[in-house]
Amino acid sequence: MSSNNISKEDDDFLKDFLKNFYRQIMNIENYTKYEDILSEWIKEFLIHNEKNPEIILKLMEDHENNENWFSSLIGFFYECTIINKNTSYNLYLLSINKYKKNENKKLTSLYQLLNIIISKYLLSFYYYKDILYNNSFAKEFRHLEYAHVMSYNQFENFNGLEINLCEDEINTMEKYFETSEKSPKNHNNKELIELNNLGYCYQYGIGRKKDEFKAFEFYLKSAEGGSRSAQNNLGYYYQHGIGIEKDEKKAFEWYLKAANEGDIYAQYNVGICYQNGVGVNKDDKEAFEWYFKSKEYSHAQNVLGNCYQNEIGIKKDLEKAICWYKKAAENGNKFAQYNLGNCYENGEGVNKDELEAFKLYKKSAEQEYKDAQFQLGKCYDKGIGTEINKTKAFEMYKIAAIKEHIIAQNNLGTLFKSGEGYTEIDFKQAFYWYNKAANSGNKEAQFNLGEFYTFGYGVEKDEIKAFEYYKKSSDQGYTDAQIQLGLCYYEGVGTEINKVKAFELFKIVAEKGYSFAQNCLGALFEYGEGTEIDFKQAVYWYSKAAENEDKYAQYNLGTCYKKGRGVKKDEVKAFEYYKKSSDQGYSYALFQLGYCYDQGIGTEVDKTKAFEFYNIAAEDGHVIAQYNLGQCYELGIGVNKNEIKAFEFYEKSAENGDIEAKFHLGYCYVNGIGTEVNKEKGFKLYNEAAGTSNFIENEEELINDLDKVNYWYHKAAEDDNKFALYKLGKFYELGQGIGEDKVKAFEFYKKSADQGFVNAQFQLGYYYYEGIGTEINKTKAFESFKIAAENGHAIAQCNAGECYELGIGVDKDETKAFEYYEKSAKGGCIEAKFILGYYYVNGIGTEINKEKGFELYNEAAGKSENVENFFDKSEDEIVYDLDKINYWYHKSAENDNKFALYKLGEYHELGKGIGENEVRALEFYKKSADQGFINAYYKLGYLYSNGTQLDVNKEKAFEFYKIAAEGGNVDAQKSLASLYERGEGTEKNIEKAIYWYKKAAENGYQEAIENLNILLKCQDEM
Repeated sequence: MSSNNISKEDDDFLKDFLKNFYRQIMNIENYTKYEDILSEWIKEFLIHNEKNPEIILKLMEDHENNENWFSSLIGFFYECTIINKNTSYNLYLLSINKYKKNENKKLTSLYQLLNIIISKYLLSFYYYKDILYNNSFAKEFRHLEYAHVMSYNQFENFNGLEINLCEDEINTMEKYFETSEKSPKNHNNKELIELNNLGYCYQYGIGRKKDEFKAFEFYLKSAEGGSRSAQNNLGYYYQHGIGIEKDEKKAFEWYLKAANEGDIYAQYNVGICYQNGVGVNKDDKEAFEWYFKSKEYSHAQNVLGNCYQNEIGIKKDLEKAICWYKKAAENGNKFAQYNLGNCYENGEGVNKDELEAFKLYKKSAEQEYKDAQFQLGKCYDKGIGTEINKTKAFEMYKIAAIKEHIIAQNNLGTLFKSGEGYTEIDFKQAFYWYNKAANSGNKEAQFNLGEFYTFGYGVEKDEIKAFEYYKKSSDQGYTDAQIQLGLCYYEGVGTEINKVKAFELFKIVAEKGYSFAQNCLGALFEYGEGTEIDFKQAVYWYSKAAENEDKYAQYNLGTCYKKGRGVKKDEVKAFEYYKKSSDQGYSYALFQLGYCYDQGIGTEVDKTKAFEFYNIAAEDGHVIAQYNLGQCYELGIGVNKNEIKAFEFYEKSAENGDIEAKFHLGYCYVNGIGTEVNKEKGFKLYNEAAGTSNFIENEEELINDLDKVNYWYHKAAEDDNKFALYKLGKFYELGQGIGEDKVKAFEFYKKSADQGFVNAQFQLGYYYYEGIGTEINKTKAFESFKIAAENGHAIAQCNAGECYELGIGVDKDETKAFEYYEKSAKGGCIEAKFILGYYYVNGIGTEINKEKGFELYNEAAGKSENVENFFDKSEDEIVYDLDKINYWYHKSAENDNKFALYKLGEYHELGKGIGENEVRALEFYKKSADQGFINAYYKLGYLYSNGTQLDVNKEKAFEFYKIAAEGGNVDAQKSLASLYERGEGTEKNIEKAIYWYKKAAENGYQEAIENLNILLKCQDEM
């Protein structure tokens, strides 16, 4: 090696390079990766300082003190960069041998000392790699990592650098001080240094048996002599009660002494004391000042970053926080590397950069920082800044978990539970780690442990313990645990049922915005469990959850709209919510959607779609859907008729406990529908269904009904008994003992009618007329009424008369109408007597005979026996209504009194005293309107717009509303405005809508005022 002139700038850089290299070696804790760590550091250090490694190597080799100062660093270049192990080995030995050959053993400079220490470290790595890789070696020094208020440099330092000592040097020093204690002279600086170093050796058992009391004595001697490092170390001993009774006040005093003498480690510790109130009153501002004084120390740099980030003793300044974290991280501080990684991950004070975050976590983790090791595991687990790698996640979580990182313990348990990153699922190991984390207070682990006790994973099932852990987690505000605890209280799992507490917990979670709890809370309000029934609150919480796409809440909200619970009944909205829920695969919603299509609820009747949705719900195990699907196949509804398929689905539904399916399956066996005849099995199913009484409110009544149903099924099986078939139709119509089923009722009525049972013939006509259990068919309705009428059924005779009168299902024929009304009246039908009286008074289908007509009115009004066949009222109400009807029939006979005709229309529309009949009501309203009665025009508009027995005709509705509105009818004014607003029956015209809403509002129609305000607001926004 030659000696050339080197610039002062290069000389200063080489010295600084050596000092920083030394610091990096002193910070190494992961000895198995020392070569990688040091190589990476050199690379980054040179890049940061814009230096070329080849030039730097040349400068060191050419330096006049290359052997004394730089041989260790040059050796490392040869070991890891040039890959020349022999040369590196000789270079490490060079500085040590030169020192040993020196008779005086005198160090000429700090850089010579550093070179010797570095060489010793690197040579020991070189010789003893296998030993160093053993974990036991690392464990010996692990405790140094976790001391937050200790001096990290407890040896005396030269410009902040630690000195390492050999065992023979320790022996020499101890003998020296045993002699010097007897001498009255003061210790010089070198002696104080050696006293402090000896204390350190006793503290950690280096070259001597560990003895903290002796360590304290040596630190005290050195500290009293004025050694700053000893004073700092003594502070640490007093603070933690090592070798002496704990005394935080004295600890602070010693830290302060050393700090005032300029010791940056003591200054840092004084800052820690002020921040945490150790031996002094807590004062964040003072803490910050002391941290700032020790800003050359990497730990202080890290803490300064934390102060700026979290506004500790200084105004928040994220830019400065990042600056300090970067300084500390560049100096190899693992805590700063971790904190800076957090900032990059979360985009705090710096642009979000998960790749950079991952790199920083990795650097920190390589220095054995457990928080970083956990975070690195999380990165691998979740794919943060790197690809997902469950195996590496498992490895890092395990390392951190062993070091008692609580969240890592929980996450490790989760990986054992799922078997991800591990060879297989291991519930026992999962339980072990959850238990450790839970007992350390981790709320998520407590919840997980509760689940393990609930289901018996890795431990014996214990609902009481499960409840206890859910409660611990819930008390810490963990949402999942609060939900589970609510369910425990609701169902009485591990505790007594307490629906009030369940309600309270669901309310807490619901207010946090969690849809599951919002839906549960809605259900509690709907059914009054744990609180009073409140349909509006139920709808409110269902709506909240539905907005969050909760399929159960969407279904429940649909049901509220369908039934008008807590909200105005709206079958269209009910259908919409059922559809939203069904789109997410909820089987109950799929069934309801099928039912909506089947019955035309909120949508057009579509039997094919009904079948499709029943089919999906049935495949998902929905019992009633399975039964309905059986009906579809049996009757060919929305699909080709297939009795074998029908039998299969009845069987599935019956196996799942559906009573009605059992009855019907029995019927299939008895009659050989889709299967061979097996009457014994069929009767067995009848009896089995009749003995089933689960989930029914009135059990006694149900058993009676089921017995009746069972009886009539048996009777029907005996040669298709027509009366038994009729009774079964009635049971299905009314839902007595079995679920209400109009389609099935229609089927049995038809079978009974086909065998000539008159009541069934009448009922069949009614079903065809109204479209119950089948499509509306007025012709078939008339035919069935006529057959029943010819068999003497009085109401069927009245209905047949009406069909002839109004031309329903047959050509209009008033003479025939008169004949059937007369037959019905003779059979005792009250309504027929009124109508027949009207026919005589007005000469319809017969000659005028007012006397006969009035006689029939009075006879009908006085007829109150057996009226329950026609009216769902008390007898007094019926007699009162009949008297009024009689009165208005008499009044209408007086020159066609327009008001009397209007009132008769109203009675027929609303079914007061006589059967509800919109067609007849329309006729009376028309007669009243023809005589100029304005209110009758409104009623005509209303029936054409909203009628259920008439074809809706918005154009005609508009026409009649307009006449009534112009005549001053306030209801018509509001209705006309609504048609203009929606463009129904006429072109959309907002100005005219506003005009008529105003008219209605001026006449005191409150709802019109609200509609008007909405329209005006919309216009302002446009």
